[in-house]
Amino acid sequence: MKKDRIILLLTHFTIIAFVFFLRTVLSFENDLQEMKFLEYLLMLIYIYVFFTAKSYLAWLNSYMIFLYTTFLFNFTRIFLDIVNYREFGWATKFANFYFFYDVRHEIIDVFIIVLLSTHLGFILGIYNETEEKLKSGITLKSNKLYTDVGMFLFLISYPSLAYKMLIQLRIILRAGYEAYYTGILKGVEYPFFTRGSGTIMTIGFLIFLISIPTKKKFLIFSSLYLMVKLLDSFKGARAIFLTQLLFIMWYYTKVYSIKIKLKTMVKLASFTVIFSQILVSVRSKKVFSLDLVNSIYNFLFSQGVSYLVLGYTINFKSIIVGQGSYPYILQGIFGFKPQSMETLSTTNSIADKLTYFLNPGVYLKGEGIGSNYIAEMYDLGYLWLIIISILLGITIMKYEKYVVKNRFLLLTSYYFIPNLFYIPRGSFFGEGLIRNMMLLIGIYILITSFDYMYRKIEEKYNNDRKKDLLCVDR
Repeated sequence: MKKDRIILLLTHFTIIAFVFFLRTVLSFENDLQEMKFLEYLLMLIYIYVFFTAKSYLAWLNSYMIFLYTTFLFNFTRIFLDIVNYREFGWATKFANFYFFYDVRHEIIDVFIIVLLSTHLGFILGIYNETEEKLKSGITLKSNKLYTDVGMFLFLISYPSLAYKMLIQLRIILRAGYEAYYTGILKGVEYPFFTRGSGTIMTIGFLIFLISIPTKKKFLIFSSLYLMVKLLDSFKGARAIFLTQLLFIMWYYTKVYSIKIKLKTMVKLASFTVIFSQILVSVRSKKVFSLDLVNSIYNFLFSQGVSYLVLGYTINFKSIIVGQGSYPYILQGIFGFKPQSMETLSTTNSIADKLTYFLNPGVYLKGEGIGSNYIAEMYDLGYLWLIIISILLGITIMKYEKYVVKNRFLLLTSYYFIPNLFYIPRGSFFGEGLIRNMMLLIGIYILITSFDYMYRKIEEKYNNDRKKDLLCVDR
């Protein structure tokens, strides 16, 4: 097994050296030829990365899902350029901006570096791991107390949260999709019985997850959970539902050692395309197209918008790169605020800075370019881009190994796994690392303390009962 990993590592270093050689030595008659060469090179590298990872991992391993979303959010417009659907140089967000060849060349170069560096991290992460360890299931025991407490909190909060979601959906449909990002929902007066319902349901669901419930209970409660997230997605944020769906499927396969077949993955991909296009149709008030090929292409094109963040960052590097009191990549630690002039002056988000720079009026209305963890890394320079990418690959594989062995790590998966799936379209640290970790730590302390007290009371009761029985016998 170790010999196999050595060969894989040497092969990877050879490929890195070969790619560097090609970029250094090859010359082209014109920029278009070089562009096409780079596009094909990126796709070939992605295929190599994908299949070498798949040879060791299951379909719904977190690293595999990360590769899916990286392609979806960043590489699809390059793929669509290859199949002559649409040239990826045109930036459709904030219309009719064109990336010239030098910018597009650097975009693909950065993508190649990130892809090869992250995969190097993956190889280093599995270097000393056996196949059994890589695909190992849960080692934690089921805890009935956690299950009962989690289900109770979930069920008492579920109806009121669903009602609150419906209120929010009605407001968004009336005010427009952009209102979701301008903080309009924070000023809404909700019925008193809905207050705190979202937090209580989340806490209940988290306790339920770390209890290692039976498969039947998990399927029932996770379905109810996803129904709420589905309502949430109709406000305009498709990623809320889709990332949670992927998380639920990841948990299902990981905890219950379920093997997912290729046929199931095709069904999941088909559902994602249809669901996304329906939401787009609802938002744009257009009829959903039944043309399968065009629907797929439109889906890929609409989702591939995140490469623009890197493109704009490269194009306007003299204005965007290295700005602010701290690096863009750190903003996710502190969390994000609704788009406003105050947000621009008090935070340092690349999404906010880019959007305002490109179109101040559109920014203040709530529209945005979004973020991209690769653009955040690019802000730090090529050396840090490589280092962080390698560390990311290692971390994913080590986390995947130990998450089923530690109840607190399993608890953190609720935050880390969906965030991992979404960072190709968002910030590296997601939405408020500090706040989320404090919540998770608080939940863990609360439930373990409750469990400890319960067991002490139970132990005292059993001891007292034994004493009473001894007295009776005498």
